[in-house]
Amino acid sequence: MGGKSSTQKTENKPPAWATPLFQQSASEAQKVYNSGAGGNVYQGQTVAGLGNTTQAGISGIRGAASGFNNQGVQNNLTDWASGDNVMSNPYFNEALQGQLSDTAAQVQSQFSGAGRYGSGANTGVLTDKLGDIRASALSNQYNQDVNNMFTAGNALTNWNQSNLGAQQAVTSAGQLEDQAKQAKLTADFTKWQSQDMQPWTRLGLLQSAAAGSAGNYGTNTQTQTQPFNAMQGIGALGSMFTKSDARLKTGIKPIGVKNGHTIYEWRYVGSSMRFRGVMAQDVIDINPRAVIVQNGYYAVDYSRLGLEMEAA
Repeated sequence: MGGKSSTQKTENKPPAWATPLFQQSASEAQKVYNSGAGGNVYQGQTVAGLGNTTQAGISGIRGAASGFNNQGVQNNLTDWASGDNVMSNPYFNEALQGQLSDTAAQVQSQFSGAGRYGSGANTGVLTDKLGDIRASALSNQYNQDVNNMFTAGNALTNWNQSNLGAQQAVTSAGQLEDQAKQAKLTADFTKWQSQDMQPWTRLGLLQSAAAGSAGNYGTNTQTQTQPFNAMQGIGALGSMFTKSDARLKTGIKPIGVKNGHTIYEWRYVGSSMRFRGVMAQDVIDINPRAVIVQNGYYAVDYSRLGLEMEAA
């Protein structure tokens, strides 16, 4: 009992008026393909790269990071900022020496006019005067040099920060230019692509119009086979009756007689388990009241036979 099968075949054809559209689209597709349109490799630039403004800004940032472009000014400020020029001005020593000489001459002239030149008082006054002048001059010069040192340090910092900020602004402007160039390249590539694919795009519109108007069409064939399951047939019966139709069994083998009925061993179609019992086709001739028909198959009420179906 292998079951039943059914075959369903459905065929949909496009309407007659739409057929020329499909034929035309097929012909046009061959022409477009032969023309070489579509799928070509773009030969233009796709990356803008760094423009001149951006490169100048980057170069300026590098220069600002390394210091002044004017090496002489940079070295001078660096020397002052580091303290190397504190109390090292040769002109200061010359000026101080001249002031000391003038002061000494004045003191000596005064004591000479008083007739006390060379006296102890003359020596004491000269020493004090020259000492005071020297100490005051050195102190003033030191303070001025230290102030210059801090001024030079601030100048270096401010210049570097200002120059760096300016170069960063140049770089930012360059980046805006580069973005605009890149956008233009992208737009050019998109335009080229659209032109390259234009024949296929138009063909797609024609095919869409044909398919949309004609609807789905084609041939669809389906074959379905529903296998017969003997155990499902047995389960569909009432608990009193048991499917005993020989058509549901395979591997049937007689093994003896009991209560006047031949006893067989078998297994149901689709099952590997073996059972012992009677065949309905035998029972219907001997005890027809013990047999009923359900779903086209015979079933036996074993209680009317004084027997039981059992596993082999």
